[in-house]
Amino acid sequence: MVEFAITLSLAMILLFVTVQFALIGNAALAVTELAYAGARYASVNNTLDSTAIATYMKSIASPTINENNGSDLSISLTPQAAPRTFGTPLTVTISYNLQNKLFLPNPFLGIQFPTTLQNIQTTMMSE
Repeated sequence: MVEFAITLSLAMILLFVTVQFALIGNAALAVTELAYAGARYASVNNTLDSTAIATYMKSIASPTINENNGSDLSISLTPQAAPRTFGTPLTVTISYNLQNKLFLPNPFLGIQFPTTLQNIQTTMMSE
């Protein structure tokens, strides 16, 4: 029974840490895909300003990262001015606050979990 209790507690800690990293990885993938989709939308719709593009991006964001109507997302577009001319490079930058994705205390047994995903960028040319 003692060996089982020790093994079970270690297995549960490993399981919780694995699930926590899986949630963080899932959010990172969703933010990266949102940056790509936003850059593609901005490159095709070169007359829209950064506010319109950010609103569109929040409307299509994965439910994984779009809780509270996207309040944890920070979206910026460079250049912000519209219209953009053909061939102009534009960059979409997203930062995401991971605080409500963490269910374990931070740090947990010496493991430091990230609290934000910062400066996730995608660059495309205006069409």
